Amino acid sequence: MTDSPSLCIADTNVLIDLHNGGVLAAMFLLPYTFGAPDVIVAELQVPDGQSLVSMGLCSEELPAEQVLEVATLAEQHRTVSVNDLFALVLARYKSATLLTGDRRLRQLADQEGIRVHGVLWVLDEMVRLGKISPAQAVTALEAMLACGARLPRAECDGRLRRWTM
Repeated sequence: MTDSPSLCIADTNVLIDLHNGGVLAAMFLLPYTFGAPDVIVAELQVPDGQSLVSMGLCSEELPAEQVLEVATLAEQHRTVSVNDLFALVLARYKSATLLTGDRRLRQLADQEGIRVHGVLWVLDEMVRLGKISPAQAVTALEAMLACGARLPRAECDGRLRRWTM
């Protein structure tokens, strides 16, 4: 991997997908700091936001100026959820990598010049750094897909092939 971010801001779907894959705890073994906007932490029920904080997720509150920026973006980008926009603005504010699987949010992050990765990158990092085995990654990815994760099929198939070799 060419990118080596130190701070990653996660949106809701990444946390849910990793939970559904049974590898959420392994994410916190990676040599990165993971955070999420406090509004996302507050909304999470499964997995529970406060449990994630106890695992190591940093709940981040945006200053008033950035909250106003979220409101402005929400008017301009009505197809992106407000909570996702909180993640985007927080990632920009902290000069962090945004972790999302939402296509529209990824496109907006690209337009804004924010480094962005998804759950597949997180799985790649877990395998690359030996936090989970390739077999565990296969099981996790299959569980995510079975739970309805919207991940690019071709990229998933490539990883499943690579991890089963």
